[in-house]
Amino acid sequence: MTDSPARALTAPLTRVQNWVESTLAPVATDDDPADVSHGWWERIPADLAVLFNHVDHFPPRLLPDHDLLTLSGAHRVWTMWLEIIDDQRNRIPEYAAAYDPATFSAEPAGSPSELFLPEFIPFADLDGSTLFLDTRPGDRSGCIGEYSATGASEGELWPSLTHLFTTLADSLESGTPFAGHHPTVTEATLHWHR
Repeated sequence: MTDSPARALTAPLTRVQNWVESTLAPVATDDDPADVSHGWWERIPADLAVLFNHVDHFPPRLLPDHDLLTLSGAHRVWTMWLEIIDDQRNRIPEYAAAYDPATFSAEPAGSPSELFLPEFIPFADLDGSTLFLDTRPGDRSGCIGEYSATGASEGELWPSLTHLFTTLADSLESGTPFAGHHPTVTEATLHWHR
């Protein structure tokens, strides 16, 4: 019997949290209340809910080139991207004709997408680049992708949150690269270098 994705994610998150607490300066918590609708909360898969419950224990830039989002921060980014896509489709008829959200939403999870889709649930973001959990159906449902205004989404980067955070925990504990970046700690602060 295999663990559920939420249960499987707990172990690597605990490893990362233990490394952070033993290696880095204390994390100042940012009180960002989860002011989100019930409908938004229902979109959150169980493993992503586990991550949102750990975010307060992690420093900014725990991931290279991204800051982890709180639940309400994820909702703000999700809403922002969907509003941008709607605005572009309303203002530019050629864009609307070429890029239909329903077509991309019907593709299996892990497929590239020119549009940010309602099925993409953000969990990390920085400067217009968003990491998301792809909740479209298919064999790769729950995989991790990245969306940016300049590059859209190329598809799957990691097969799951558990895989991403296991790889991150391995990197932090051993000093090996993660996503092409090397972790270093200076004055109890994590830095990532290419």
